[in-house]
Amino acid sequence: MAGFALGWFIFLRPEVTSLNKSAQIAGSSLQNITLTEFDADGKLLWEITSKQADYRQDRKIADVQDVKGKFYRNGEPLMEATGNKGTIDQVSKEISLEGNIKAIAVQEKINMKADRMVWKSELDVLKATGNIQIDKPSDKVTMTGKELTAKPSTNVYSLEKKVVVIAVEPPLEMKSEKITWDAKGDRVFTESPLSVIQIKDKLQLTSNKGSWDIQKKEVTFTGDIKAKDPKLDVDIEAAQAIWNLDKKLVTLPVAFTGTSKSRGIIVKAEKGEAQLEKEQINLTGQVSASFSSTQGTVNADKVEWLIPTKTITATGNINYRQPDKNLNVKGDRAVANLESQTVTVTGTNVLSTLTP
Repeated sequence: MAGFALGWFIFLRPEVTSLNKSAQIAGSSLQNITLTEFDADGKLLWEITSKQADYRQDRKIADVQDVKGKFYRNGEPLMEATGNKGTIDQVSKEISLEGNIKAIAVQEKINMKADRMVWKSELDVLKATGNIQIDKPSDKVTMTGKELTAKPSTNVYSLEKKVVVIAVEPPLEMKSEKITWDAKGDRVFTESPLSVIQIKDKLQLTSNKGSWDIQKKEVTFTGDIKAKDPKLDVDIEAAQAIWNLDKKLVTLPVAFTGTSKSRGIIVKAEKGEAQLEKEQINLTGQVSASFSSTQGTVNADKVEWLIPTKTITATGNINYRQPDKNLNVKGDRAVANLESQTVTVTGTNVLSTLTP
């Protein structure tokens, strides 16, 4: 889903009358005109084509109808846009457009739709409100929201209020109250709580903030992370996670907890990874796995949980405890079979098979 440069729509230019400042008479109404404005260095700021322009009495403000225009920065084209109507303030050098606004970025080829748009040329700031939609066909990414603040020269969009980002490949949906899209850097990020769902498998992650690298197809989550995979019936809680969408891999570089309520399993470790396609979870560092079936807990250096085969394999400094049976077994390796509800511990001088 998160300022930016909009490019102007290419259009066939009708025959128009060029209007300079000396011809702008207060209270006048002009038909089929082109209005231009230049910066202090004499470089073009905008060129507006309108079917009708009405100049107000009090200030150099023109109300324009059926608007088509081009915006520039340092003489270079930034964006093209069309709208039903608008106003041009030649004192503040601001242009407002309203109704059926469509625009396109020249450099990044980004399309935008909005209900209202204000371009503050001297500040290089673009604001838009209403039903906003931004999309970049080359990346197959679309953003929607209610308020936009952008800096066109840097191609950065910041959308607020019910923001949704949708990607086609891989199919992904990101939601937050504020999301910024760095179009040139191919990055979507937010400092606000967000949720991301993989549409195909319904895998969902939520966190306090996050960043999505579009080219790497990688999403980084930070703070109070909760991941839920309804297909595998596994929930994960952590402070940091990296989701590689292409590799279908979730890396957990810090301490985390994994839970499967239907299987009665809770695992904890210092770090780990979830291989979504293989349906496998690997845990490393001070690993503990508890089983409601045996009322036992295994501590180990490493644990490999193969969900399809219903087995959990632990290696390194195994310590299996089953308090209700006053049992404590140590070894080098332990295998828990979730279907038969057994735990087998092996080692140099030990071979124990434990049942509930």
